[in-house]
Amino acid sequence: MFFCIFNVASWRCFFENSYSGNYKDTLARANSERDNQDYPELNMQVPDLSQYDTVYLGYSIWAMTLSHPMRSFLSTYGDQLSDKQIAPFMTQGGYGQGDSVEQIRSILKQKGANNNTFTRALVVDGNKVDQADKRVDEWTSQVN
Repeated sequence: MFFCIFNVASWRCFFENSYSGNYKDTLARANSERDNQDYPELNMQVPDLSQYDTVYLGYSIWAMTLSHPMRSFLSTYGDQLSDKQIAPFMTQGGYGQGDSVEQIRSILKQKGANNNTFTRALVVDGNKVDQADKRVDEWTSQVN
């Protein structure tokens, strides 16, 4: 699951075929998607993105890179993200953000988005979410 946040509006992104709640099933699906570069189809509508200056992209790190759901979102809507401040925030399980921000930049470029600025990414260790409040507050104040 990931969230797309535009200024004060936010959207939970849905897919045609939801991921299983079973870890092993989701892992098998994710490996297959990555091997075949066959990412999930979105089942959602977003507003006209031209009205937003800043786009917060929230996602989980999968295998030290950008999650497949976020790849799908960027592949679908990346062409609408020119001239935006991109504020990536993510959870991870111990290995950091990997190449996720570089992947976002690359996908946006492939989709024709340009003139983007990126904030420093907020990386929250999934095992320490309960200790992240101060870091989240500091990060959001530097974004705004």
